[in-house]
Amino acid sequence: MLTPPDIVQEPEAFAYSAERALSHVRHIAAEPHPVGSPAHAAVAGYLLEQIAALGYRAEIQETLASARFYRPESFVKAARIKNILVRVAGKTHQDAVLIAGHYDSAESAPGAADDGAAVASMLEVLRILKQSAPLQNDLIFLFSDAEELGLLGSRAFVERHPWAKDCRIALNFEARGNKGMLLMFETSEPNARLVEHYAEAAVQPFASSLMFSFYKKLLHNDTDFSVFREAGISGMNFAFIEGGTDYHTRLDNPERLDVRTLALQGRNMLQLARHFADADLSVPGREGSLGYFNLPFGKLFLFSLDDHFPLLATVVLLVSFLLLAIAEAVHRRRRIGHYFLQPGIFLLQIGLIALINYAFHAGLMQVYGNYRRLPEPYNAECYFFAACGLTTASFMLLHAGLRRWIELREYAAAVLCIWLAAGIYLALAFPGGVFFTGVPGFMMAVAWTFGLFLTGMGITLIAGLCSAAVWIMVAPTLYLAHHALGFHADPLLMAIVAATLALVSPALEPLYHAFGRKLPALFLAASLILLIRADRLAGFSPDRPQPDSIVYAWDSASNTARWLSYDAEPDDWTRQFLGSKPEVSRTGIFEDFVHAERLLVRETAPVRLAAPDVSIAEERLLKEKNYLDVRIRSRRDAPLIRLKSPNLDEAVQIYADSQLIYQKDASGSPLEFIEFHGLGSEEAEFGFVLPADERMKMLEIIEIRRDLDEIWQKNWKTRPESTIPRRAWSSLPVDAVILRRFYPL
Repeated sequence: MLTPPDIVQEPEAFAYSAERALSHVRHIAAEPHPVGSPAHAAVAGYLLEQIAALGYRAEIQETLASARFYRPESFVKAARIKNILVRVAGKTHQDAVLIAGHYDSAESAPGAADDGAAVASMLEVLRILKQSAPLQNDLIFLFSDAEELGLLGSRAFVERHPWAKDCRIALNFEARGNKGMLLMFETSEPNARLVEHYAEAAVQPFASSLMFSFYKKLLHNDTDFSVFREAGISGMNFAFIEGGTDYHTRLDNPERLDVRTLALQGRNMLQLARHFADADLSVPGREGSLGYFNLPFGKLFLFSLDDHFPLLATVVLLVSFLLLAIAEAVHRRRRIGHYFLQPGIFLLQIGLIALINYAFHAGLMQVYGNYRRLPEPYNAECYFFAACGLTTASFMLLHAGLRRWIELREYAAAVLCIWLAAGIYLALAFPGGVFFTGVPGFMMAVAWTFGLFLTGMGITLIAGLCSAAVWIMVAPTLYLAHHALGFHADPLLMAIVAATLALVSPALEPLYHAFGRKLPALFLAASLILLIRADRLAGFSPDRPQPDSIVYAWDSASNTARWLSYDAEPDDWTRQFLGSKPEVSRTGIFEDFVHAERLLVRETAPVRLAAPDVSIAEERLLKEKNYLDVRIRSRRDAPLIRLKSPNLDEAVQIYADSQLIYQKDASGSPLEFIEFHGLGSEEAEFGFVLPADERMKMLEIIEIRRDLDEIWQKNWKTRPESTIPRRAWSSLPVDAVILRRFYPL
């Protein structure tokens, strides 16, 4: 279920060609292309060239986009963006279907998967549509810019482009890995009509309504689809999430992108575009919202989120019936103590399993200290399955050790009650995930209800079938959760594995009797084999490079310079800059800028850099407001600057390139800084509007250029192939040169 199908060869003209799409990916993801870089401009040029070659006229939306963020202090990100759009006319020329992917990359990532694969697929789908008969509705292809900076391109589209009002459906394609199935994990609400269309049209539909809860409520992530949804555009969000160790790193390159995943993404994009473009988008369809999940044989199941409480109510009735029957039997035997002991036994098992897995996880981090340098190990999947084996063996041994105190029916009733309580919580907190506990709870409640009337092989057969159904439901979701939440969430997932083992304990009893301790020994052996394999993959190599970080920071005011790093300790390459024992600092000149919890710091000889040119264009007092216009030009072609001032928060409004980027509100969150992307060699003009009694006397500029070339010395060793810049976020520049200067105004 979780492996993309092999590529199907179809007639060339009208079928999606993964080979042609991969050729586009190689051009798009030849090198990192963040906003403001020369490579970014080259990718935009390539897209325009390819669109013209296909016979389309590209619409360019070139503007300045901005957004305000909180952490909890507020800051503003602004960027010069260049959205590229293509409109494929339909027969009606009324409603439109939006197909979206972003063409900018993260700072140090070539962006083959994120999001070059989607952009390449969009070009390939455009080629096919050019040779096909017209569809009913228009199709708008949005190659959005500056997604990695905070969804700025999509914000500019929905707020300012006239085509946005025509969009009725949005299909957004993303990636958080480089392989695996194309997962539909988010929809707008209500979604009944959308999900039914998806189930009908998609190539090998694969979806989980529980994954949205992980993505939004646990990981707090957003994509361009968040902007479309907030703008009132219905739609769906897609991504592939396996291979997450490559995400936002140099490893997100064309060679590591699974071409089967690329093909599956492209075929789905084509099918869904055709389907929705030929659908009557004015028909409201069925009301309500649906949850959805897959089973291993590929079937997509839909269920009404409005009806999940009847499912839980059915489970409650079955469990209540079971409890009454057990209570009567217990009363006859006068063994009340055993009745109340069973929940304690179950909770003890879960607690011990959690401790075992926590110790297992902590032990791995202790033995393999290099894992601290990684968001998660390259061999994390080996550890996940090894932990599953260890958990299963541990549970069986614990169950056998506690068997003398376990009354099987009373124990099962206790497990069902606790499982049901978890299901009610899940239904309230994560409605889309109610299937994860509701269906397994229902299956085992049915099994135990039959068990009140059957004995021997009858109950064994029913319990076995229901237990198999439970694992068919639970196992794929746990695997997806591992890839969504990462290696460090495995101890929590193993507690769920243990709870599921307890839930299906009726089916395990015959196995315990037949195999005894051989069964847990088998799982321990499998776990050990996986650990041996993981050990062989534990070291760093060109295929599994070590991430590290180094930043040169020069403060022109004090003429002091420092090497900075976010790593726990220097490695062989960064040691030439940081030394063997750098200072560990949490405060200082640049520490506030990078917002790291701790930094490795070493003083170094300053290299004088050309500071930005800053001039006052105009300052005036008008209508009880003080207006200040400042022009800034980088002399280093730096793509990114940050502006700060002691009284920046007093500003009522702030403009950049004549666009309003900040309006003081009643949020109470002070404005800390302004971050401006895409500066380059062009001048930027900022306008500050302050109260009449306020005047901006000083401006602090931090200028960032993300390469070390301008300070490189011949005697320094170049970065070895076994290392890469660590995963970079906008507030954590890597392999960068930072300049800080104060300007009196």
